[in-house]
Amino acid sequence: MKKFIFLFGLLFVFATSIQAAKKPKIIKVTVEPKEAAIYINNTLAGYGYAEFTRPKKKNEVVIIRCECEEYKPILTKFYGGDKRTSLSFALQQDGFYRSSAASGIVNKFFTINIDPLYYKIEGEKVDVSAAWKLLHQILLNYFDEIAATDMYGGYLQTPWQYKTFTLSEKQIRNRVTIRDISTPERVAFQIKVESEVAGSYAARHGEFTEVDRIPKEFEPIIEELQTRIGKVHSL
Repeated sequence: MKKFIFLFGLLFVFATSIQAAKKPKIIKVTVEPKEAAIYINNTLAGYGYAEFTRPKKKNEVVIIRCECEEYKPILTKFYGGDKRTSLSFALQQDGFYRSSAASGIVNKFFTINIDPLYYKIEGEKVDVSAAWKLLHQILLNYFDEIAATDMYGGYLQTPWQYKTFTLSEKQIRNRVTIRDISTPERVAFQIKVESEVAGSYAARHGEFTEVDRIPKEFEPIIEELQTRIGKVHSL
């Protein structure tokens, strides 16, 4: 009887182990921040948490990608021979977002009415030389030089200024373009602060795209142009 019970026990354990081996083994994936998207083999599997079935073969691989806006993405592989049952990741904030500020005024012209202190009107002629001089003073606090300036043609443009960021592959470039639209009835400048960004590979090929952010140290230039020369009139 004892032998029978012992044999029965062995059969039960053996059958249970076989059944357990047949069950798919689930690998759990967690990531911070919790709003980060988790992609398993390029298919969205969840936000902050996801699961996938362990590959059956040791050399079979699962591609895991975690990404979230303002954070550096993670791309990794999980092989069937990996003994882990769970994976945990913490995304690192992209240095580009830490060192730049959102702006709703970049990449489009806004108009500033010039303070009467910086212009003279004689008949049909408008003399904005004082304002033009002040413009140069302000811009040279942010740029090493002025790329093009023509007071009589009413046009000024700085060169592109480039900036890279720690803990980020992104590169940003900025420049300022100014047009004199003055008439005796209204003395004003149109100003555009351009801001474009690219990844390291695209930047090497000059493939930048507009972005609604500017470097934090560059942010005061908009307010300075508005308050020192005049007041913003319209966007």
